[in-house]
Amino acid sequence: MKTDFFRDKVAVITGSSMGIGKATAISLGHAGAKVIINARNQDRLRMVKQEMRASGIEVTAIAGDVTDFSFCEALVEQVMANYGRLDILINNVGISSRGEFQELSPEVFREVMDTNYLGAVYPSKAALPALLEHQGSLMFISSLAGIRGIQGISAYCAAKMSLSAIADALRIELSDKGVYVGITHVGYTQNSPEKRIYGPSGKLIPLSERKNNSAKAPEEVAKIVLNNLKRQKAISIPDFLGKVNRLLHALTPRLVDRILIRANRKVKRMSN
Repeated sequence: MKTDFFRDKVAVITGSSMGIGKATAISLGHAGAKVIINARNQDRLRMVKQEMRASGIEVTAIAGDVTDFSFCEALVEQVMANYGRLDILINNVGISSRGEFQELSPEVFREVMDTNYLGAVYPSKAALPALLEHQGSLMFISSLAGIRGIQGISAYCAAKMSLSAIADALRIELSDKGVYVGITHVGYTQNSPEKRIYGPSGKLIPLSERKNNSAKAPEEVAKIVLNNLKRQKAISIPDFLGKVNRLLHALTPRLVDRILIRANRKVKRMSN
C-alpha cells in the first residue's frame, strides 16, 4: 500500500542487488517511491530490476562501484537528469570479514574499509547538493558490530563504527539545513546464498547460512529502515540484544570485555 510520505520520492539504495538493500528498494517502491538500485554485479542488478518492474515499481538500475567517487558523481548526475531531484539516499553497500586481527591480510582491512566506509562517504558527498536542495534524507545502514569491537571481525567493526562518526558529524553540520541524517544498526539478519565475505587471506568466501530463529528476514529489516526514515530517527538499534550491548558498553565496558573474553575462550575450546 502506498503512503504519502514516500509517494513520488526519488530514492537511491546502494548495494541493492540482494539482501537488505534489495528488500528496502522493493519496500520503497511499493510505498510509492521512484527507486534507483545500484550494485557492481550487473546481472544480479538486472534481475532485481525486472522483478521490481513486474510488480509495478518504477525503477532504474545503475551498475557501478560506489568506492569510486567519479562513479558516484555520475550516478547522481544521471538521477538528476532522469528525475530532476534526489530525496533519499540509503548507504547500504557493505562487506564483512572473518579472522582474528593477527591472521588478517593487510589487504582485508583496506578492502573492508573502502567498501563500508568510502562506499558510504563517496555517495553521500556526491548526493549532498541534491539532498540539500530538496531537504532530503540520508540513511546509513550499519550493524551491531558498529557499536563495539567484537573478536574475529575487527576490520568490519572498525569500518562500521566509522559510519557512526560520519553520521554524527553530518547530523550536526546539517541540523539547520533541513536534511535528515540517520543510522540504523542492523542486527542478526538472514543472508542471501550469494553473499560473500573476506577470509583471513583476502579471498572471498561464502557466508554460512544463518538458521538461527532470531535472525530477521531482510523484509523485516526493510520495514524498520522505512519506519526510521518516516520518523526521522537519528540512531536506531532495533534488536533488544543490541540495545543491551550498547547500554552495558557505556556503563560497564570492562564487564562486556570479560563476557566476550569468556565466550571467545569457549569457542576456541570447542574448535580444538
